[in-house]
Amino acid sequence: MMKNTCFIAVGSWRMAVFLTLSGVLLLSSNASADGWDPGSGTTASGSIVNTRHNLTTSWNAYDYMSSARNQYNDVCVYCHTPHGANSQIDAPLWNRTINSDSNYTIYDKPTTLMRPISVPGPSSLTCLSCHDGTISIDSVLNMPGSGRDPMNSGLTNTEVGTSNASFLGQWRAAGNSGPMSVHMTLGGPGLTCAAYCHNPANEELTGWTDFTAFVIGEDLRDDHPIGVQYPDTFGPSVDFNPPDTTIPGKWAFFDTNGNNFADTNEIRLYDSGDGYEVECASCHDPHGVASGGAGSRFSPSFLRVNNGVVGSHAGVTGIVSHGPSALCLTCHTK
Repeated sequence: MMKNTCFIAVGSWRMAVFLTLSGVLLLSSNASADGWDPGSGTTASGSIVNTRHNLTTSWNAYDYMSSARNQYNDVCVYCHTPHGANSQIDAPLWNRTINSDSNYTIYDKPTTLMRPISVPGPSSLTCLSCHDGTISIDSVLNMPGSGRDPMNSGLTNTEVGTSNASFLGQWRAAGNSGPMSVHMTLGGPGLTCAAYCHNPANEELTGWTDFTAFVIGEDLRDDHPIGVQYPDTFGPSVDFNPPDTTIPGKWAFFDTNGNNFADTNEIRLYDSGDGYEVECASCHDPHGVASGGAGSRFSPSFLRVNNGVVGSHAGVTGIVSHGPSALCLTCHTK
């Protein structure tokens, strides 16, 4: 039984810190260096509704997310809109504001790959619009209701880039007495998800999932290269496998089942004008990918292929392993 519960107020939201008479209550800690952290209450199966990318749900017993972002009560609207999509990025009906690609410091070791590296493409900028930690997780162009808020102000967000908090602050969800004043980013300075709740200290204290591994930032030099061109010739001296299918101006992919279609569990390369390049979405699907077919749990960390998270890792029950480094070895011949 927990005793002497203490709530620390920060602005209009609260962070719970649990103490017991005998000391700190340690619940669970499952984080690992590869970023796989099953501490979330999601089932990671079925659909995006059951994943951490469902921003309408707080996946623990305390709904503090409602004090960190606008509750749109719509899973898809945090990223997509049927009308009035972001025209600044070539992404499917994109509803989020984005960061300029010129703000990123790209991978600076081209001799490692002997391939040109350009700025992040659309299939990376979409992911970075949350994961670089500069844009609020609820920063959209069109709110639910034909681009209007429930007060019928008719407001739409025309700003592209960092979050327009003034616009976001005018959203009034049903049952709320007024607009939210806090619009947190995933990480970075100030009021952020990682700084105030989802960090190593709170994971030890409360069991809340540590998000710090998922805050990529704007300096991409310590991450897998994105915007890097994939080889276009192959042979004994080239340490890369050729993709099975190439569609110029669109993408290339490793067609593991031979159906001539880029399935969600198949690695792909994106051609946004400079040839086939590796982007965030080459390896990750934000909606989740079933590891062993329909009904199975998704591959960890939204990977298209389970890269070997098995065995002694916590929370892998129901996940089908594709073998050690299976994702890496799809492209690399080592």
